[in-house]
Amino acid sequence: MHPTSTWLLTLTLLWAGVPATPARAQAAAGDASDTAEGDVPVAADVIADAPDMRGPDAVAHNAELLDALLERSVEQTIREEKFGAAAGIMGGSILLGLGAWRLIEKDPGSQYSRGLGVMFMTLGMADLTLGVFAATRIPQEKRRFTRWERARQDGITEVELAHFEGELQASQEIRQGERLLLRWGGLTHALAGAVVLAFTPIPDSMTGADRVSGYIIGGLFFAIGMGTFGASFRDTPSEKAWQDYNAKKKPMPGHEFQWGVAPSVSRQGAGISFGGTF
Repeated sequence: MHPTSTWLLTLTLLWAGVPATPARAQAAAGDASDTAEGDVPVAADVIADAPDMRGPDAVAHNAELLDALLERSVEQTIREEKFGAAAGIMGGSILLGLGAWRLIEKDPGSQYSRGLGVMFMTLGMADLTLGVFAATRIPQEKRRFTRWERARQDGITEVELAHFEGELQASQEIRQGERLLLRWGGLTHALAGAVVLAFTPIPDSMTGADRVSGYIIGGLFFAIGMGTFGASFRDTPSEKAWQDYNAKKKPMPGHEFQWGVAPSVSRQGAGISFGGTF
């Protein structure tokens, strides 16, 4: 990060009630340059005494905060992906079995039964594919945390910290898109369950067992789909980490405008100095 530009304006308020004698006026004129030079250092020293909440202190604080949030994000993401992988593989396998049973039976009860088989096979393949993908991939949060730990061993600079901040923000945006995909997938399953529930009582050729199984399967599809749809509105670990980091991080140099006020004393009088950094 580049050093920030600083402006300093000093307003001098002369002491009231002090007569300006000729000797005193001559001394003031002779020391005009000294007075002008004396105002600025006094004010600057006073302002510099204020605690610097930016610079190295801010980098160290933000690095510690980011370290804890990245570690938490990795643990929660891996846990959620394991659960999602297990659910996808188990659900997909069950749907593929049901679809195969409906399609290969020798005497299908009706075309409705065949339609159920096709629908189960389609959704089962999609769920199984997503489950295998979630089980085999390495989350980007884990790869990022590995690089972060390696970088911290040599000391984090402002530039490196900014790089990982950008990665966390990008991860937050990616996870938002994945939640949207999960939301539409859950809605699709819920719609499929509603279709099964609506058409189960229509065919006259269906046996009682087929109708009961249709109601059970349709109800499960609808309940699981709506549950997934509702869960998709919950923020992922990466999104929570980015929100917490923005809420707790300290401002870095050049990120925002800051100003302060300090007293100023010189040979000619006293005043107030206004200092700002932008």
